[in-house]
Amino acid sequence: MSDKLTVQEAWAAVMADVQGLGKNQAVTSGPARFNFRGVDDVMNAVGPVLRTHGVSVVPTEVTHSPENVTTSNGKGMRNVTVFVKYAIHGPAGDTMAGAAAGEAADSGDKATPKAMSVAFRTFLLQALCLPTNEPDPDEHQYERAAPPAEITPDQRRAMILQGLGESETEAAVREWGNRAHAFGLLDDALKATVDQHLARVTGQAVAS
Repeated sequence: MSDKLTVQEAWAAVMADVQGLGKNQAVTSGPARFNFRGVDDVMNAVGPVLRTHGVSVVPTEVTHSPENVTTSNGKGMRNVTVFVKYAIHGPAGDTMAGAAAGEAADSGDKATPKAMSVAFRTFLLQALCLPTNEPDPDEHQYERAAPPAEITPDQRRAMILQGLGESETEAAVREWGNRAHAFGLLDDALKATVDQHLARVTGQAVAS
């Protein structure tokens, strides 16, 4: 019989040696200010202990979901969510499985590696039961707002007619005409109305 620890026994030994990890980094810019544990903090605390006990953690499968998003200031970003499955190998050669999700955004090409780092940090924090001192999810309650009512074609047409009536420049009238065309509402009657308002703001008749 092997005298090496099983993967569960080795993992329990790692848990015994890594029982706490402070939040040594801080976000000091932007509207939210908070302390956090970076992936390097977690790796510096956990990595040496994993090696001491002959344990390795290897990603075995990744589900990758990218999305292009725009921030509130109009900047384009790449948002990536990953779901990563891990294999934990023990000193005796046996294995147990784990998984975690991670999400991150970046304006360049770093969103995926950032999300992978978040997933690995989350996995280690949860699998090793490291305290996070973060607010409990049950401390806050949120209610979803009712979805906005869909605007009907008649309502949109009324909005366009109102906009045409309030327009004082040729550019504004043409913009409302373009909106009507984009929504498939620019029929003969609405075209005639647009021409009437063009004539009003330019002082001359405009051919349709």
